[in-house]
Amino acid sequence: MKKKLLSAIFLASSVATMAQIPFPVKIDTSWSAKTIWMPKSPLKQQVIFVGGVDTVQTTATYGNAAGSTVAKQWHDFIGFTPETDPAKIATGDLGWVIVNHEMVEKNDKVGDGGGMTTFKLRRVTGNVMEIVPQTLTDGRSGKFFNVDFVNTVGETGMNCGGISADNGRIWTAEEWMQNSNTQIAGGVRDTSDFVIGTTTPAGFPGFNGKTLKKYQNLNWMVEIDTKTGKAIRKQYNWGRAGYEGGVLMNDNKTVYLFEDGTPGLLIKFVANTAGDFTSGQLFAHKADAADKWIPIENNLDTLVNLRTVAFKRGATMYTRLEWGAVNKTNGKIYITETGNDNPGSAFKSGLGATGTIANHLIVAYKNRYQIVNGTSFPGTDAAASDSVRNGAFKDYYGRVLELDPTTGVVRTFFEGGPYHTASASQGVNSYPNVHFSNPDGLNFAYIKGKTYMIMQEDLNGRTWNRMPAEYQAGAQTICESYLLDMDIANPTYSDLMRITACSPGAEITGGIAIDSRTMLFNVQHPDGANTFPYNNSLTYAISGWDGITTAVEEYFKSKNNSLFTAYPNPVANELTLNKVSDIAIYDMTGKRVKVYRDVQVVNVTDLTPGAYLIMNAEGERVKIIVE
Repeated sequence: MKKKLLSAIFLASSVATMAQIPFPVKIDTSWSAKTIWMPKSPLKQQVIFVGGVDTVQTTATYGNAAGSTVAKQWHDFIGFTPETDPAKIATGDLGWVIVNHEMVEKNDKVGDGGGMTTFKLRRVTGNVMEIVPQTLTDGRSGKFFNVDFVNTVGETGMNCGGISADNGRIWTAEEWMQNSNTQIAGGVRDTSDFVIGTTTPAGFPGFNGKTLKKYQNLNWMVEIDTKTGKAIRKQYNWGRAGYEGGVLMNDNKTVYLFEDGTPGLLIKFVANTAGDFTSGQLFAHKADAADKWIPIENNLDTLVNLRTVAFKRGATMYTRLEWGAVNKTNGKIYITETGNDNPGSAFKSGLGATGTIANHLIVAYKNRYQIVNGTSFPGTDAAASDSVRNGAFKDYYGRVLELDPTTGVVRTFFEGGPYHTASASQGVNSYPNVHFSNPDGLNFAYIKGKTYMIMQEDLNGRTWNRMPAEYQAGAQTICESYLLDMDIANPTYSDLMRITACSPGAEITGGIAIDSRTMLFNVQHPDGANTFPYNNSLTYAISGWDGITTAVEEYFKSKNNSLFTAYPNPVANELTLNKVSDIAIYDMTGKRVKVYRDVQVVNVTDLTPGAYLIMNAEGERVKIIVE
């Protein structure tokens, strides 16, 4: 993505009014519009569902009657089950949306632990949508419905990512890896043993009647029925791990699962019968094995302790695998690996001591060595692996991985960065606008016959070039989402198209294209000082992708060419604007230091070296560095 696009996104929600104010105007360098940032028309955003504000209908839980309460917060995964009834489709009904709540709390009405909310979405006209009122089979009526875990499969954990299959089946990931009942007691009150098969439906062949400690009944993938608002089953035969996401392949038999851990696992399950996931074979990825996968026996004691078993057998270790999706165009799976600032501490001892360092981490370490030292790594791959295990590689940025299901080979598709040799306190003013840091959410959109990857950030920090210089003044984390044209064979940072940034302090996640016109995104745990309702976790839509008259990348390119920019940047003498403008120059405190009328070249030699913001009469602004 070009640097010039950044200004458009920042200004989309504030400049419309700012441009009406007489020029020159003082600006707020902390980005005062604390809402959603995105490009202008034809793309439109609409808030769909607000945690802590919208009301969910609840089932009878813990002896309390069915009723209603405010929805939980911390929206993460978004699943979608398309409407298939032609009559309903004709009225604009799109399908059922389901949202994970990563927040863990004790709650008499929605159940202890995490949770989910389901609702049906309809397109009214153009880019405007509404929630469809429903009456569920259990008698609940309303717009938003809490998913019942307590009365079906027992309490749920921290609901993070999941699986949203093309056939409409949904699984949620309970990413809350706890090791004792004492640890879960803060969010789950009933810590008595859980017996599999005592709720409806029953468990799995050979597992019914088996007893688990309550904490062991958390951290599974759980299948959900979006239409009834009920959990169906915990997938005990997929193993207990800190899963964040997964994908169901087109054969309706093969499932890939991704663990958010350091070390983290890559898991595969193959069902015996298409569509029936109660029986089959589980595998853990081991890159140096002959067929890349090692089998895991279908024994409950083994499955409860999947991480220990797999890493003792030498499973490949990853640094926080999160979401993944299948590219329908080439059949390959793409997985986000968020990264970890110090993976060596987890790779050197404990479970990591017997796991295998992933090949792509060895490659990443050798590339970093070249950047830092100006020469190639002098040792073997085995020596590089030892260096990674001993803490020599700081995986600040993460990456997107590509898994070829036909070979089991995993490689880096898009490396995060670019690497910066200084931390934020040392070099923040030189951080570039174009970056890619700590990817989390990942999906695909198919627009006008082309395939685009949707990627979202969940920053591990603001240091080491993980957030652009423009954002740093507000002292808040800002996460962004990008599109990437999958026709590009070897994509670079300049190919990223920034499509939206969520409100300050939040994580942007859940990105999913529900059709060729609309994408949904979540804002999770934003700053409480943001403009209402953006001070709450929420789900919003970006619609109008069908209104882009050119290819998506050409649309963004044309917008870039029309935007206000200045060069060279950094600048020591003369600054050239891309168009004749009236401008005002401000320091980073917001103080106006210069005003120029009808200029295209400005001499800046009398300015003290440092960072400045230039704003034109249209309200567009760009940051410059004076040397």
